[in-house]
Formats: sequence, structure tokens, C-alpha cells
Amino acid sequence: MASISLGTFVGTVGEAHIGGNTFATDWARSFGACGGGLFIFLSSLVKSHDQMQQLKRWQVVEMALFLIVILLTPFYPPVPGPQVSLALNACRMIIYTCAFVRYATLYVSKSTRFSLIMSLGFLVLVIGYAFNIPGILQSKLAFMTIIAASVRIIAYVTLLTAYSIG
Repeated sequence: MASISLGTFVGTVGEAHIGGNTFATDWARSFGACGGGLFIFLSSLVKSHDQMQQLKRWQVVEMALFLIVILLTPFYPPVPGPQVSLALNACRMIIYTCAFVRYATLYVSKSTRFSLIMSLGFLVLVIGYAFNIPGILQSKLAFMTIIAASVRIIAYVTLLTAYSIG
């Protein structure tokens, strides 16, 4: 969740051009969202304490790489076009869809409140990223990206709720 949050924050700062920056923060935002979602998904697959410890070590490596990506943000070129933006969006959608399917499967087999809330949160995230697609393909539909962001905020709050009350 931390890398998802940090990626979203960096992306928002980049889009707001706070301090006059013109950094290409889409790369860091995507890295954080994909890395965070991937590790949440992988943690649902863990079967032993040793596997969890190994996953935590890999997550530390991922976070170190993520911090490097953030520090190098001033040197990245802007996203070249809608095709790359669409590909970055698709990566997030694929990872979050895998997480949705995994947590939905866990809910069907174990019927825990945590797996239900997590599956709903990831489903809403996939819907939120799907709402991004029209805004990526046509700049006149920028209001769709605002709707998409609002839906994703609801999804992130849902995931946080799952961890809080899970």
C-alpha cells in the first residue's frame, strides 16, 4: 500500500506542477501502482512463513528500486503518446484484475470478510482504471480521468478498510 500511495502522491505532484516542476511522473506513478498491487497479490499466494519472509525481502528491493525511480524522475522523458499511457494503464489493470480474481477465489473458499472487501476493492480499482481509457485516447474526455480518479480513491479507501478491520 505504501508504494501505491507514494506513486500516487508523486504523480499528483507532477500533474499539479507544484513548484513549477515539469517532471514526467507517470513512470513513477505506474511503477508504484504496479509494484504495490503485485506484492499485495503475491502476499495472497503465500503458503508459509518462510515464503512471506522471502516476499518481504523482495519488497524491500522493490521499494529501493522505486525510490531510485522517483529520484531519477527529473531525467525521464515525457510519456510519448497515448499508446504508452494506455500500456501503463493496462499493466495496472492486469495486476489488479489478478488480485481481484485471487481475493474473490479466496472469498469463495474461505468466506472471510477480509477477502470479500479486498476483492471488492480490486474490482473497483479495475473499473477506475477502465474509466481512464477514454480520457487517454481523447483529450476532450478529460472529465473521465476525474471520474476515474474518484472511483480509484473509493477503491483505495476500501483496501485500507480491509486492512484496518480485516
